[in-house]
Amino acid sequence: MPKDILVLMTDQHRFDWIGAYGAKYVRTPTLDSLAAEGARFTRCYTSCPICMPARTSFLTGAYPHNFGMWENRGRLQDVSASLLHALKDAGYRTCHIGKSHLHPHGSGKDLRTEEPYMHALGWDDVREVTGPLSTRTTKSILTDFFEKNGIYELFIEDYRKRSRVGMDLAHWPSPLPDGKHADDFIGQQAVDYILSSDKSKPLYTFVGIGGPHNPWDPPQRFDTYSSADMPDALPHDPAPEWLSGPALEYHKQVMSHHPNTTREQFARLRALYSAKVEHVDVVMGRVLDAWYSTRGRDTWVLFWTDHGEMAGDKGRCSKSVFYEPSVRVPAILRPPGGAAKPVTCDGLISLPDLTATILDAAGCEKPYRNVFGESVRPALDGSKVGSSVVFSEIFDRTMVFDGRWKMTVDVRNDVLQLFDLKNDPTESLNLAGKPGTEGEVDRLRHELLNFRLRTDDRQFHQVNR
Repeated sequence: MPKDILVLMTDQHRFDWIGAYGAKYVRTPTLDSLAAEGARFTRCYTSCPICMPARTSFLTGAYPHNFGMWENRGRLQDVSASLLHALKDAGYRTCHIGKSHLHPHGSGKDLRTEEPYMHALGWDDVREVTGPLSTRTTKSILTDFFEKNGIYELFIEDYRKRSRVGMDLAHWPSPLPDGKHADDFIGQQAVDYILSSDKSKPLYTFVGIGGPHNPWDPPQRFDTYSSADMPDALPHDPAPEWLSGPALEYHKQVMSHHPNTTREQFARLRALYSAKVEHVDVVMGRVLDAWYSTRGRDTWVLFWTDHGEMAGDKGRCSKSVFYEPSVRVPAILRPPGGAAKPVTCDGLISLPDLTATILDAAGCEKPYRNVFGESVRPALDGSKVGSSVVFSEIFDRTMVFDGRWKMTVDVRNDVLQLFDLKNDPTESLNLAGKPGTEGEVDRLRHELLNFRLRTDDRQFHQVNR
């Protein structure tokens, strides 16, 4: 019988905000233990540094230009492209718990109206909620929980206060009672489902946690981090004189955020971010404990996140850019029974590689339909995995990165950014347009052309089921 698969996903989680990745300014014992029993991937890149396209990329093993989602709009039109159908064919029962964001939220919507779509994607069981911000305008089992416990208005009023100040500048913990935070609810939903699950059938369970996504509202008891212990946020970058017109305009755009926010304010934000990271780590620990005690340790566990968080770097919060804190994400793979010793993999990988890994772990036969990644499972055996180049897409922009040189182009093929991360790891000097870089630009454009040609050849065929 195929092995169980548990996927743990956080939202907007920086790769460098985990103890196992070297962070000394946050406590993450659950993820650290997971890394100690598996492979930790140090250079994993999201297919899109925003929620919906990234999550759909993982669901399909494809890229935003394949399924036509370059921002938080739309949905997957060909539901048969979901990896869930292959898992079900392999004998798995599939369950989604927590945030999916595989369809739009907001406008007074009730998530339960989307259950037919979620089932069409291949989920057998659905316990879906929104992320923190959308909970204000979208009904779900989470808002039912808040109302039942008499805290929904407390939650709404707190978010009204944060909106008046500005979500990125509202630096206080949640007023909700201990254990009643949204992520606590998601964790408990997962635990309840696991404890009642059928052990006679392999289970693929996806647990989507809402944190550490902003706003900066950890439960009160996790607000223990000192601002003084946080690493300084990177400052705004000056504009080099060689930038072309499009590159200069883009530079002004990305550097326009929070011009008056102080170093102390960003430090407090980061302290609250650490608190939120610790909280989601505790929630994942509860889920893992329930899983191991109920279904055993002979299971695959994958941890990943959809994108990072700038957390004040270059005066920015949130994501949507190709700087490392936004586009580089953590990924940890634990094999059944755990690895004999921890593995660190420095190869360049992306979300479609994680999709291929799930299918590989499930024993699905190759070729995987329309999956543009390669399984990273061999890393557990010491084999080298990864690509020479990775790509990411958002709005009208595409990133190509070869491990040293990172280039961003727009739909007019104008170079907006060019960074040499070997000599400039903080991406503070944009080399777009600088004389002497023409060879690197041409080479990366060639890589991008090959990528688009390779991945644009995508055919959808109706599958009879």
